[in-house]
Amino acid sequence: MVDSSVTTCRTDAAWDVRSKRAGMAWILTDSTGIEINRGSTTQNWVKSPLIAEAMALRSALLSAETLGLTKLRCFSDNATLIRAITTDMQAKEIFGIVRDIKGISSVFVEVIFSHFNRSFNVEADSLAKLSLSSSLLVNPVLG
Repeated sequence: MVDSSVTTCRTDAAWDVRSKRAGMAWILTDSTGIEINRGSTTQNWVKSPLIAEAMALRSALLSAETLGLTKLRCFSDNATLIRAITTDMQAKEIFGIVRDIKGISSVFVEVIFSHFNRSFNVEADSLAKLSLSSSLLVNPVLG
């Protein structure tokens, strides 16, 4: 039986090695697949794709918190990120962001983090890439 109060959260990030800029995106849907919210942002001076993925998930959680959602099932196609959140594995590169994610998660009644195949994340992937490419067009000087 599917819990009708659980919101699905899909996140992704796109990273440009040259400019060290990242586009991050998230999509929140209800149990029937109806979109509740989507968002994207761009961040400069991001050192790696893993950091960008972690920042995307953190942004999604903050958005869900702002919307007053209480139960989340979060998906990322980055297995390293999900392992860092769900186990005691210490990923030095994202330690602080994972700590933030765990702290934000404490406000929810229920939150589950799962890895899923990239092929299931086309929408969030496209949104992240669009955010990144738009920022590179608007402000290429930073690159």
